[in-house]
This record gives sequence, structure tokens and C-alpha cells, in this order.
Amino acid sequence: MTTKKTIYFLTIISLLTCCGKSLPVINFDSPFPKQNKKLTNILGNQLILKRKYDTLYLKISSDKNFNCVINSKTGDTTFYGTVCKFRGLYYFSEKTYDDLYYINAVKISDGLIYGFGEGWYQMQDLAHEIQRGEYRKLVSFINSDSVRDEIRLHPDKHEMKLYYSSRISQTIPDTILIVKNNSLRTVDTSNMMTYVDPEENVILSRVYPNPTTDIINIELQQKDNVSFQLTNINGKTIQQGQFSKTSNQLDIKNQPTGIYILTLLNATDNQKENIKIIKTE
Repeated sequence: MTTKKTIYFLTIISLLTCCGKSLPVINFDSPFPKQNKKLTNILGNQLILKRKYDTLYLKISSDKNFNCVINSKTGDTTFYGTVCKFRGLYYFSEKTYDDLYYINAVKISDGLIYGFGEGWYQMQDLAHEIQRGEYRKLVSFINSDSVRDEIRLHPDKHEMKLYYSSRISQTIPDTILIVKNNSLRTVDTSNMMTYVDPEENVILSRVYPNPTTDIINIELQQKDNVSFQLTNINGKTIQQGQFSKTSNQLDIKNQPTGIYILTLLNATDNQKENIKIIKTE
């Protein structure tokens, strides 16, 4: 039976093989530029996925540098590389040859997983978008001849977020049936944040102590001129100014106890981030 996903992939292949050319060779020159995460802490050691009419049985192993996913039935390695998280998506980077990489994005949400094992398809779709003139910030160079295009990319995480978010929205998800030996614990941080995940933020690195009685330390990921605004829960501005160093401090000892919102803005990259600050006695 022909599925919507199959029709989409056949359409992409048809577009990419127009004018008698073979499919382009497309690779990234380096993996996704974030710290590797242990996939076992995200999906467990054993994972069973329902994919349309098939069921996938997977074994996962991880260390601080690499993750490995093996098909339990066939013994084939389906993925070996790094997994990074950025702005709600997981980026799977796998070396192809000559220190070049395929990178594909995966979304995990509400018992569903989107884009898992679709590295080749996502890369070929990206090649089509590049040939249409899109996502040019990713392009290192393009060598074109009458037979095949060679496309070399450099992973700009913001540009990749734009492409992969759009790509994931067209993906039919797999259903997660079983996760075994999962050591991941979900912690509700909606009311108190003492740590900022650098994989999810591009301005903030760490905010501590939080809660605080007086001084709060704000560490940035890089030295930029970042403007800040501290407001109370009613939206009234308490402090505002500029951070020009990576390590900064705010003194709120004279403020009443309660919840405050620290907003940081990097005008150069048009990035904005918020974090809740809790003042105690």
C-alpha cells in the first residue's frame, strides 16, 4: 500500500533526479555543535516502536561521547553517533566518510517519535531545498557538474532549526510502545528554575542561586552585549541595563519576596530568553 510518506519521498527523489542527474552527494562538515546526550536517559536501553504495519525492536547503548542503536531482530546497527538537544528537537549526527556527517532531527512528544531513522530522507530533502536557494547559511560550497552535485554544509544551529522544524511537521510519527530501563526522571520546573540547560538556551548558561535572598549570579554562554530587564509578577520593571561580561550579578536584597522574571535580549542575533527568579527572605 502506498502511504502519504512514500509519495512524499518519491516526489523528492523525482525532483532531485531531474535533468538526468544522479542524486546529489550532501554532507555536513561537522556534527551538530552541542554536547552529546546519553540516548539511554531519553529512550531507555530497550525501545519498541510501532511504525505503520511494522514493529521495531531496538537496543540502545550510550556513553558520554557516543550512542548506538541496534535492531534487535536483525542485529544491524541503525545509528552510531552523537545526539544533541536544541530548542525542542534532538539532532542525530552520524559520520559517513572522510569526517563528514549526516544529521537528522527527531522530535519526542506525548508517546510519539518523529523523524527517527530518517537521516537519508531528511538530507536529500535538504539538498532539494538548498538547490532551490533556501537555507543558504548552511552552505559551505556546492560543486556542480553534469552528473551529480556535491553539497557541503556547515551546521548553523539556528538555520537548522528552521529547516528541521518544518521538515518534522510533515513527518508521520512512530508510536512508542515500550521503554525499558529508563533512568530518566521528569522534574517539574515550571515554578522554580535553578539551572539553565545550555542545550535549550543560546544566551543563558547558568543562573544561581535560585531561589535567592539577595544576590543572583547570571552567567552567559558568550561575551556579548546583552540587555536585561527584571520585572515583578505584575509586569513592573525593577531593574534594567546591559551585561557586557560572561559573569554578571544582580542585587535584589531590597526587593520583596516573590517571583520575578529576568528577560535577556541579544539584539545582534535577535534572541530573547526568560527565566523565573524567586526571592526569599
